[in-house]
Amino acid sequence: MIQIDPQDPGKDILPSVLNWMKLLAEGEYEKACTQLDEPNSYGIVWTPEMVLHTLHDTFCPETLFVEEHPEGPQFSDPNLIEQGPIVEVFALDDGTGYACDAPVALNGNWSDLTARLEFLYRAGGFAAVLHDLHVL
Repeated sequence: MIQIDPQDPGKDILPSVLNWMKLLAEGEYEKACTQLDEPNSYGIVWTPEMVLHTLHDTFCPETLFVEEHPEGPQFSDPNLIEQGPIVEVFALDDGTGYACDAPVALNGNWSDLTARLEFLYRAGGFAAVLHDLHVL
């Protein structure tokens, strides 16, 4: 759970998202998954195996990404990329919280892989939920 200032939700959400990505880059997949408070709206509880499977399934050997990065996709520390990500934080239409589409740091750059994270109102704060990982 995180606390979010409704006057400026991005100032609280962006550091949380970057910390989550940093944990992935450090290989702390279990810890990154424990930062997710609830299953997504499809009932999916993201595990380290699911995150890695999605990464490697999205960027399989036949993709242009792997052609450009023969070492395969690897999570990177977002804090080491010079230009920060462009992340739009927006209120959910149903009024239940906030969401953002954040590019995922891979192989030292921002990638086409996008994490849709939602932050849902709960007693005592906002629950962090990974809705999905997808390529826009």
